[in-house]
Amino acid sequence: MSLAAALRATLPAGLALAEADPAAPATGLWPEETGATARMAPARLREFAAGRRAARAAMAALGLPPAALPMGADRAPLWPDALVGAISHDATTCLAFVGRRRDWAGIGLDIEPAAPLPADLIPVICTARESRDARLARALFCAKEAAFKAISGQIGAIPDFHDMRVTLLEEDRFCARLGPPFAPFPAGTRIPGHLVREPDQIAAVVLLPRP
Repeated sequence: MSLAAALRATLPAGLALAEADPAAPATGLWPEETGATARMAPARLREFAAGRRAARAAMAALGLPPAALPMGADRAPLWPDALVGAISHDATTCLAFVGRRRDWAGIGLDIEPAAPLPADLIPVICTARESRDARLARALFCAKEAAFKAISGQIGAIPDFHDMRVTLLEEDRFCARLGPPFAPFPAGTRIPGHLVREPDQIAAVVLLPRP
C-alpha cells in the first residue's frame, strides 16, 4: 500500500488528501505564489509546485474552488480564511491535507524516510529523555514536526524542538506535550496524533477539531 492510500484509510469525514509528484516539472503555480520562488533551486521549486498542486487537488476533492497559497514569512503556506491544511514531502511523495476552518482548528502532517535520524541531529530534536533510544528519534522528529504545523497558525511563533516532548503510545499513536506556554495554548498542553508507517516512509498526522 502506498503512503497516500494508508493515510486516506485513517481520514475522518470532512478532510481531503491529495498527492503530487515532487520530481515532476514545476507547473501550475499561481501568480501570487511565484514571488517566493525566485531564488529556489530547481529541486526545491519542483517540490514547492507539487505542494501547491496537491493542495488544490485536495480543495477540489472537498468540492471547493482552487485558491492561491502564497508562502508566509515563516515559509509555511498561507491558507485562505475558510481553509486549514498542511503540506509535506520527501524525495518521492508530496501530500496535502485540506479541511474547512469551521471544522478544524489545525492540521499537521509530516513525511519522513523510514531511516535513522542522523546522529548529530538527535540532540537538536530530542530532549535528554527522548534521546535514550536513538531508534525512536525519527518517529519523534516526525511527530514534533506535525504537531508544530498543527498549532503554528495560532501561536505566531516558532518553538524550539525542546519546547515539546513526545510520548509514543500503542498502535502508533503519540502525544506531544508543550513545555512552555504558547498563547493561546497553556504550558503542558497535550496534542494527540498518530503515525502511519510504510516500508520506506513514515508519516505523522495531527488533527485538531474545533471544540
